[in-house]
Amino acid sequence: MGSIPELIVHIGAGKTGSTSIQFSMKKAMDVLQERGIGYLGLMLEFAESAKGRPWSVEGAPQKYFSSKEPERTDTAVYNALKNELARLGERGIGRVIWSNEAFLTRSDRIIPLLKKIEEHGVKVQPICYVRRHDEWARSGYVQFGIKFKSYEGDLRNFADWSAAHDMAYFEHLKRWQEHFPSLEVYNFDAIDNVTMHFLNRIGGEEIEVVRANDQPSNALLTSWAVFNGQRHHTVLPGVFQNVAGRLRVLASQQRPVQPLNELMPAKHQLEKIQDTYQDDLQKVNALLADLGQPPMAFGEAKTVDVVVDNWEMQRMMLTMIMSLQQQVMDLETQLQNVKDSKSGTGDGQAEK
Repeated sequence: MGSIPELIVHIGAGKTGSTSIQFSMKKAMDVLQERGIGYLGLMLEFAESAKGRPWSVEGAPQKYFSSKEPERTDTAVYNALKNELARLGERGIGRVIWSNEAFLTRSDRIIPLLKKIEEHGVKVQPICYVRRHDEWARSGYVQFGIKFKSYEGDLRNFADWSAAHDMAYFEHLKRWQEHFPSLEVYNFDAIDNVTMHFLNRIGGEEIEVVRANDQPSNALLTSWAVFNGQRHHTVLPGVFQNVAGRLRVLASQQRPVQPLNELMPAKHQLEKIQDTYQDDLQKVNALLADLGQPPMAFGEAKTVDVVVDNWEMQRMMLTMIMSLQQQVMDLETQLQNVKDSKSGTGDGQAEK
């Protein structure tokens, strides 16, 4: 019979490489298990004991926090976690990882649950990363102010968005430390690669690191801002990505193209053309003279002004593109409904 494994709870904070940590562990679950390490996901979605539960859905950890019956849900989570730890212990797993960056600030339900698990004989070890507030604010605004428009109304600028967010760590850390004195807190800004740091801490050395949530280019971020800015309601990142993917403008789909001012000729390049074809110009001028026509003259090489008002161009083009793509998607839906109607499903849903 195996012993109950240690439970390492990665509690965030958000915007400190949490998604990369989670993606890396998910991809390496088999390798981790060979090393005696289990990974439960964000909300136990990889735990056998939690399969089929409405609060345990991959990619939707918010279902737990939005439960309409929190006490009942917390009891179910506790039982599933306890049973999963016992099951993994029987299989020789000595260390289990639960990672959810929301846990640092939304601890009112998680801490009591973990204290009950601790009373069951489980060693609980919380781990947290923190980063300087201004860097967090900049990254957080890109993620939650633009890419994920998590509010209704017009798109907010940084000043308005940051004024509505509490970015303090200390009181949250203090509460965790009061309940778990062994809390480990690391300075994100002092670590070269947080994902590697965490993997090394849990015994997952040399596991491949999966990058996530890379900073989008300014052009793509502008597209994101325009797209979400046209919508009054909240907008998840996947909504834009679905449209942008079809338009083939995501970073992974782009081929390099020089900016127009680098493509258009410079003055010295035009002067080189003049030098190259000076002899031909003279010969053509002689022909023109024979025909009674005025000669050509090179004169000063003239360049064309290619400066464009960036914002006006971006707003016009992106609004047009997104509008056209939405029309295409609406037509696709209409076409699918027609097909479904002809196939006899009758409810507008494709047969499965």
